Amino acid sequence: MPVVVISFLQFLTPEASFPPEINRVVLDDSDEARLQQQLEAISSKYGSIAATIHLHPQLPNPDKEHQMLERVFLIAKHLKTSLNEAAKQGNSCFFTVARLDGQLGTGGVTEFSAVTGGLFGLTKALRWEWQSVFCRAIDLSTDLDPAASIEYLLAELHDPNRLIAEVGYSSQGRTTLVC
Repeated sequence: MPVVVISFLQFLTPEASFPPEINRVVLDDSDEARLQQQLEAISSKYGSIAATIHLHPQLPNPDKEHQMLERVFLIAKHLKTSLNEAAKQGNSCFFTVARLDGQLGTGGVTEFSAVTGGLFGLTKALRWEWQSVFCRAIDLSTDLDPAASIEYLLAELHDPNRLIAEVGYSSQGRTTLVC
């Protein structure tokens, strides 16, 4: 299954280097209908989308945060069928990854946008609506290096406990919430 990195033109960051086997698609996020067409084109070219991992960028202002959050909600809306069909064939996931405090907002750090918390709400709601799709929200502390962040993300992808909806990682280790 090919890996495709999707970026939004409006939120494009400096070009990262990717291995040649990873494809990059830049979406012009002009409106919802165009977004749906672009996602369908990705499916046609690379195959049905079976997994989505949204890596939320740190954005400079609340308006940009709201716009990005809206795009993630729309992506979820338009990938509902694809992800649920993939779940019938094996594994499927919808992950959101944000950089708060690594402790799901409970660590006392306040330098992150509360709007980003909407990712956690979306992911937890989808977990109930799409019960066959593995949905999890992950909070990575900003002081984690990229190698550790990748290690933690891979660990969550392989976590057999699908009952956990959200997880945080910081220098203090893994955090989950208990109700």
